[in-house]
Amino acid sequence: MADNNTITLKTSKGVGAMLGAAFGDALGWPNERIAKSNASEQTQGRLHDFKRWTRRSGGRFFPHEEIIEEGEYSDDTQLILALSRSLQKGEAWWEHFTQVELPFWSVYERGGGGATKRSVESWLDGVKPWSPNRKPQDVKRYYDAGGNGVAMRVLPHILRLGEIEFPKIATNIFLDGIATHGHPRALLGALTYGFALWAAFRKDSKLAYGELVEELVKNVDIWSALPATPGIPPEWKSQAEKSLQDYMKLWGSAKAEVMEYLEACRAELSKGALSLDDDLLKKLQCFNSKISGAGTVAAIASVYLASRHAADPINGVVKAAFAIGSDTDTIASMTGGLLGCINGSDWLSPVKQGIQDAAYIEKNAFKLASGYIDDKPTHEVVKKSLLKNWVDDVVIAPDSSEVSLPDRRKAKVNRSRDYIGCSGKFKVEFRRFTTEDGQTIYLNKISKGDFGPITGNPKQANVSHQQSLAKSLGCGSKIPVDSFERAVWFYRDCLGLTVKKQSSDVVVFDQGLVLVPLSYTNNISQGIQLRAMLYIQATNIAERFRWVKESDLQIVSALATWGKSAISFFRCLDPDGNVVEVFSADGQ
Repeated sequence: MADNNTITLKTSKGVGAMLGAAFGDALGWPNERIAKSNASEQTQGRLHDFKRWTRRSGGRFFPHEEIIEEGEYSDDTQLILALSRSLQKGEAWWEHFTQVELPFWSVYERGGGGATKRSVESWLDGVKPWSPNRKPQDVKRYYDAGGNGVAMRVLPHILRLGEIEFPKIATNIFLDGIATHGHPRALLGALTYGFALWAAFRKDSKLAYGELVEELVKNVDIWSALPATPGIPPEWKSQAEKSLQDYMKLWGSAKAEVMEYLEACRAELSKGALSLDDDLLKKLQCFNSKISGAGTVAAIASVYLASRHAADPINGVVKAAFAIGSDTDTIASMTGGLLGCINGSDWLSPVKQGIQDAAYIEKNAFKLASGYIDDKPTHEVVKKSLLKNWVDDVVIAPDSSEVSLPDRRKAKVNRSRDYIGCSGKFKVEFRRFTTEDGQTIYLNKISKGDFGPITGNPKQANVSHQQSLAKSLGCGSKIPVDSFERAVWFYRDCLGLTVKKQSSDVVVFDQGLVLVPLSYTNNISQGIQLRAMLYIQATNIAERFRWVKESDLQIVSALATWGKSAISFFRCLDPDGNVVEVFSADGQ
């Protein structure tokens, strides 16, 4: 029986791994789609600080923007938590994961991968994604899916079963994996990463430099073995041979690929302080857009970074999160998970409070490590019709009302302002749910229709055409700038405005400000002097003043209160010399 010190250590590792994964996810997510040429924009302030950013969603037909607040996580952490809840169902975990958690995730996912979403569509129809009842091209696409969507979520298996031998865990990881992916790269990548987590989680003493890589090399026959037949549905295996033909040959090729990557890690780590992270990540194909999202690539990249930076874990996660051009959120999440298994949870003290749902994540880590079983009644299978009806109902639910989620948790609704597309042909309704156990879930419902070319709250959508003609259609400030890049950084990242539209000719913010090129003033008659003073209401004004001050922008009036009021304000010059008055939006 384990002594108290061992139990405390394992619990600390579990909490550190779960929070470390969420930390990496939230830190790396804003950098996921950024090109290497824009990397310099991402280095404002301390690198381990979370930032508020704008995410473009909806594709070409329903384009809209969504504000992602500091420390909010993406699909990586969402799926870790979904799997955690499933494993708490005991022997029924796989059914709960595929019939409840994955289908429900489809309506609140943030940044989910294509392969996972396609498989979830199949589960919503009540059909396994490898079923011969599906179209052959859909089954083939499933077996071709070799991305890191499996590896990113396997951590809960280790926290739940870390005390037993790896082959049993491997069977669970494999079953988890085939729920969404069929290619050896995805499944073997998950097994590789799972073994690294398992080795780090079980180790009671300090991990030696490069030891994790050596453990993988030494135990290749354990983690690379295809789980025994009883653990694999016979139908899945027969369909794999039909879709990919010599499946075991592909499995062997993926194994050889992993071993080649491990040897590259060995060589780089042997250089000690002279080793260069970016050089190794390049050798691992992390910056190759054609393969960078593979499960094998993410697994070994995270193993290397965790091995290299085990003594300085926050820096290890930062390295992954700012490896611009790679799959930053997933690699940083997986690196954070490993570093938590290595170091426990104390290293996360500087960032823990900023992580979305930190207390809820920690609670789930405790439940997994303690073997907690959720013995509540079996949940109803979540299918398309049920989910559609649920979404329609909760979108019209009053603000602050309580609703039931498809997984039977209770949650409180928060209604945000709706957005109507410029064409007036679609509307996005933003809802936030805070569950009774402490998770935050976002739902964005897109509806097609004739809503009129306006944006605003739900009441505005009902304004008649005649009424809208009687009003001005818009008002704002238009300023010429020398550099869109610098100006957008100032108004969006420093002062918190949100970009509504951006092109090579104009940048339009939701709040009414419009940026145009300096050449725009050529259209103004000579002799006319342009004069303007901008006024902005902002939250977190003390922090914004600090950002502006530390960015070497000129302060015109230091942070102070306005007259005899309690409102704080400051004045500064923007990068083009315009005077900007910034007032606190919260009266402080």
